Amino acid sequence: MFDPFSVVETEAVTEPPEGLEDSIQRADAATFWGFLAAAGLAQAGLFAASLGLMLAGFRGQGTLGGALVGGGVVALALAGGIVRWHRRR
Repeated sequence: MFDPFSVVETEAVTEPPEGLEDSIQRADAATFWGFLAAAGLAQAGLFAASLGLMLAGFRGQGTLGGALVGGGVVALALAGGIVRWHRRR
């Protein structure tokens, strides 16, 4: 029987890659909070939009599904706006 984990090299990582700690310490607070906000909004937006599409399509709950899709699209647009704002900085 084939073991799929036999082809993966397991190597214990004891330290972070070179220069990672310095780059994290140099990041300002706006970058950190912007990243967290964009990541959270993107996750919530994808979840709400996909759940809304499933509710509308499979269960026929168009009102709730449409509201979730709309909220998800707004959350994704906000995440995109945060990313665009941060790139212009």
